[in-house]
Amino acid sequence: MNKYLKVAIVLAVIGAALYFIIPKISSKEKPVSQNQNPGDGITSVDGYIIKPTTLDNEIQAVGTIRANEEVEIRSELSRKITGIYFKEGTVVSKGKTLFKLDDSDLSANIKKLYLDENLSMIEEKRQKELLDKGLLPQSEYDKQSTNLEKIRADIDATKIQISKTNIKAPFTGYAGLRNISIGSYVTPANVLTTMQDLSKLKIDFSIPEKYINYFKTGQKIYFKVEGIDEEYDGEVYAFEPKLENGTKTLVLRAISSRANTKLLPGSFAKVRLLLKEIEDAILVPTEAIVPGLKGQSVYVCKNGKVKSVDVELGKRLEEKVQILGGIQAGDTLITTNILRIKPDAKVKIAKINE
Repeated sequence: MNKYLKVAIVLAVIGAALYFIIPKISSKEKPVSQNQNPGDGITSVDGYIIKPTTLDNEIQAVGTIRANEEVEIRSELSRKITGIYFKEGTVVSKGKTLFKLDDSDLSANIKKLYLDENLSMIEEKRQKELLDKGLLPQSEYDKQSTNLEKIRADIDATKIQISKTNIKAPFTGYAGLRNISIGSYVTPANVLTTMQDLSKLKIDFSIPEKYINYFKTGQKIYFKVEGIDEEYDGEVYAFEPKLENGTKTLVLRAISSRANTKLLPGSFAKVRLLLKEIEDAILVPTEAIVPGLKGQSVYVCKNGKVKSVDVELGKRLEEKVQILGGIQAGDTLITTNILRIKPDAKVKIAKINE
C-alpha cells in the first residue's frame, strides 16, 4: 500500500469521527432561558411600583395574665395553728381572719403585765404624795415612774404580738389552697395559702425596641386566651423603665376590667396593641426581599439595570412587609427571578404587579 492510500484512509476515519462527535457537542449547549432574550443578556422580570399607603398599625405579642393583686399568706410568728376560718377557692373579705395561732402564753403574759401595771400605778401614786410632802427624793420617784412606763410599753408590745396571731386577709379576693392543717407548727418561711384579687386583670407583654416611640400609656389592647373565643380589651397603664438585656424589648403592663372566672392568672394571652396609623407607609411584596448575611436588601430597576438597596424592615403583614428606610415612593422593585440576577445586570420589566 503506497503512502497516498494510507493518508486517504486516515483522513476518511477522522472525517467519520467528526461527523458523529460534532452533533453531540452541539446538543449539549444550554438552551436559551425563556426569561432571557437570546444574544442580548437581558433578563425578563416582574416589577412592583412603590406607592405610599396608610397602614393600620398594630403589634402582636404573647403576654401573661396576672391577678390585680396577689400575695402569699405567711405567719410573722413561729407558732402552732389553732384555727382555720376560710374555705379554699372562695372569696374572702378584707380583714377576715384566715388562720389563728396559739397565743396562750401571750394571753397569760399580758394578764400578768396588767396586774403589774395596777400595782405600779398604786406605788407611783403613793410615791408622788411623798414627793409632794418632801419625804421622798426625786430620783426615787423617777425610778418608779420609769418602771411604770416600761410595763405599759411591754403591754403594747404584747398586744401587737397577740394581734399577729390572727392572720387576716389583706384585701378582698380569692383564697387559694392551704398548705397546712390545724396543729401544724409554722414559721415565717411557710406559705400558708395565697390570695388573689381578680376584680381586674393585669397583662404583661413585650414589644421590640423599634416600636418604643409608637406607643403611649392609655392605648388600647385586645387579647385572647387559648380555648376561649371571646376577645377582651384592656389599657396600657405602665411600662418597665428599661429594656430587657437579652432581647432588647420593652415590657408593658395593661389592665383589664373584664374580669372573668375563665381568665386565670398565669395564662398566656395573644395580645394586639393598637398603635396610631402610619401615613405614607411603604409596603412591598415579601418576595422582593433579598436576604443577606448583613441584613436585607431589595433590587430596584434603574434605567434597565439592577441596583441593590439595603433596607430596614418594619411590620410584617400576610403578603407584604413594611420598609422603614432605603427606598421611596415611585421606585420600581424587581419581584421575580431574584436569584438569576445580580447588581448592574440588564433587565426588562415584563409585567407590573399591583
